[in-house]
Amino acid sequence: MSLSLYDRILDTAREFMGPAAEEYINRRIRIVMRGEEPETIPEDKLERLAAGIQMTAKGYMSQARAERFRQAVLDLAKG
Repeated sequence: MSLSLYDRILDTAREFMGPAAEEYINRRIRIVMRGEEPETIPEDKLERLAAGIQMTAKGYMSQARAERFRQAVLDLAKG
């Protein structure tokens, strides 16, 4: 069985943020989803999520790494 979009986002976030990923990504998705459950994020929200990640993640990592994180999230739309 393939992973849900949420699980793929979380796996990607863990690569960049380690154990802090789940809390961070859930918070970012709730913002994008206006309070809806993170697990329900549709693919058409990835661009907005990625923009928020790039903007906030640079507080935790270098600008270049935040950009790679953003791109990795966008790439999830490609399959």
